[in-house]
Amino acid sequence: MNFLYTVESSTAHMNNLAKTKIVATIGPSSWDETVLRNMHRNGMQLARINASFADFEELDRVASLIRKISPRISLILDTQGTKIRVKALEKEIEVKDSLVISSNEQSQGIKITYPNLHKHLNIGNQILLDDGNIELKVTTIEGEDIVCEVIQGGILKPNKTVNIPSMNLVFPTLTEKDKEDIGNAIKLGYDFVCLSFVRDKNDVLAVKELLEDSSIKIISKIENQLGLDSFDEILKVSDAIMIARGDLGVETPLEDLPILQKRMIYQCRAAGKPVIVATQMLESMRENIRPTRAEVSDVANAVMDGADALMLSAETSTGKNPVQAVEYMNRIALKAESVMQLSPIYGNTEAGIESDAIAKNACFLTQNLDINSIIVLSESSATVGSVTRHRPNVPIYSVSSSIKKVKQHNLYKGVKTFYIEQLADDRDKAIAQAVETIYTHGELDLRDKIAIITGSSIKDCTSDSILEIVTVKDILD
Repeated sequence: MNFLYTVESSTAHMNNLAKTKIVATIGPSSWDETVLRNMHRNGMQLARINASFADFEELDRVASLIRKISPRISLILDTQGTKIRVKALEKEIEVKDSLVISSNEQSQGIKITYPNLHKHLNIGNQILLDDGNIELKVTTIEGEDIVCEVIQGGILKPNKTVNIPSMNLVFPTLTEKDKEDIGNAIKLGYDFVCLSFVRDKNDVLAVKELLEDSSIKIISKIENQLGLDSFDEILKVSDAIMIARGDLGVETPLEDLPILQKRMIYQCRAAGKPVIVATQMLESMRENIRPTRAEVSDVANAVMDGADALMLSAETSTGKNPVQAVEYMNRIALKAESVMQLSPIYGNTEAGIESDAIAKNACFLTQNLDINSIIVLSESSATVGSVTRHRPNVPIYSVSSSIKKVKQHNLYKGVKTFYIEQLADDRDKAIAQAVETIYTHGELDLRDKIAIITGSSIKDCTSDSILEIVTVKDILD
């Protein structure tokens, strides 16, 4: 294991918010301004909008509401992506004994959205409906009709998913809806685009080209075997990773999920890139006021694995208790953080060898010189990632003159961001501005010893990093 347990509580900071960031999905249950304010107050720092259920007006409305509540909340657009679904089903049906599925509109069977699926299947192939709740086995193929034996029956509702594990079907990188949604995200000033069903680096590069000169960052969702197979190259070209356990748990054996989660989190830490763990973390809270014991353990283990962020999906979008779900997730994360400490990590990030060495030393010194916090003055996300990947037990403050960078740094674990519009390029003046701002917000004490990481030029991301150990009083006097 790559972490050590301690009995001491972690440093109190961030107004009783966990270091681990909470991403909440916004939907009918959380469109109300009061609900959103309470979610933010209880720990929501990033808001996700699922484009599968949103048009431009909804994207605009949610963005406006979020900005009204706090300009610090980061906005994430999650693309619909290409997914096979049941279509033209007017009402739910019971699936038992046998079932015919087809892409032929004239078929008497259940219609699906993937054309000519019959050409890609063989007798004995497994087909999963509704995220694996219904299991079929192909017995015969009659023209475009795929006749299946029902291995596990159930109630099939309209628009449910169709998964064929271990089969490499041909999909475009982006649908027309995805392209439209990404264009809307650019217009509305979203901070991240979450790319669904990433198969390899080319999918990510295609989206980067579409984003053009936009400052929007890309979160790649790993949710199929192809994404797992190409994970190393996907990580290199992505700004962040989401471990999307819903489809991933259908496409791969369920018992593999915990191992895959730990491995990907560690790889993201090593690269200095944020990683989000998502799907069914507090699923029972869609209906119940409290989570199950197993869900509490799941959230705590994701924190102890070193995840930067945890995501609530249906819990906050359509569930009955969105505020309570956020509150519980923050409470669980706080407690988990208070009894563990992740070990340092090795290897280099995009920040470069010198910056990585300085970041590691700064984190090491917090344990040996009673340093109370680390301040990073840089426009580079790589520098922030280089520091936070070591998971120090003190607050990390990121200061930037770019509000976009402020909200993007918001995704990193343990990082609290500050925006200074007119941040001086002169290093000493910028440090004084940063320390004064953080001190004014009640985050620092005059006696605090702090580690400051900057470049020789604050706004020049290519400059060599400099590490300085000082007291707050020395800076403010």
